[in-house]
Amino acid sequence: MIGFRLIEALEAAGGPVTLKDLAAAAGMPPSRAHAYLASLRAVGLVTQEEEGGRYDLGPRALSLGLAALGRLEVREAALGAMRAFRDDTGEAVHLSVWSGQSPVIVSRLDGRRGGSLSIRLGFALPLDRSASGHIFLAFLPEAVATGRALAREVELVRRRGIAVTGGLLNTGFAALSVPVFNHAGDLAAAMTTLGAAGHIDISPDGPTARRLRAAGEAASAALGYGVREPSKPKPKAKPEREKKPPRR
Repeated sequence: MIGFRLIEALEAAGGPVTLKDLAAAAGMPPSRAHAYLASLRAVGLVTQEEEGGRYDLGPRALSLGLAALGRLEVREAALGAMRAFRDDTGEAVHLSVWSGQSPVIVSRLDGRRGGSLSIRLGFALPLDRSASGHIFLAFLPEAVATGRALAREVELVRRRGIAVTGGLLNTGFAALSVPVFNHAGDLAAAMTTLGAAGHIDISPDGPTARRLRAAGEAASAALGYGVREPSKPKPKAKPEREKKPPRR
């Protein structure tokens, strides 16, 4: 689509652009660009300043971008690791992502153990009373812990790399949660297992915790975390010449 070239040019510009500069960036005459921009403005993909007349991306472009983010590739990236954890331990596991104010559950796999607690998709988890929330407090800069006791717990989570809660959110249930990082090293999600207290091993160094850590690491690797450019092979050293015995 020719008009999409204008969208791409606006995206690359990073701010409001004049018609002349925008047309040049899109590789078309200003008159033609103006006609396309009128159509893009009509559907909200482009906006125009009242003073100066410069163009920028509109609210519809933002909502489309957010909708694309809403597909959350992290769900697909983490699914294999979540399934492996569930099949290996029999425990339920769910994935939550940051909504702007709190973690929200976007994926879940039920365990083989029966339980009366139903975790529903779209449920917003409290930051202070959930293992998932503690992961976001520990590894997401915009999530802020309030209170000294919570701040100390968050620091412990940050050092351990795992959050453990028992009965904070639901009486009789305990949870373990680990971070999932993206290719840039930023927190992408929290992977959490939840079960009846006394039936799920919540030791931070226990077998369930080790398997959950491995699942979190596998999901992070699927998102590109820790992937580095291959190092260039070192040049082979030249073989040393055989030294001749000194003359006598």
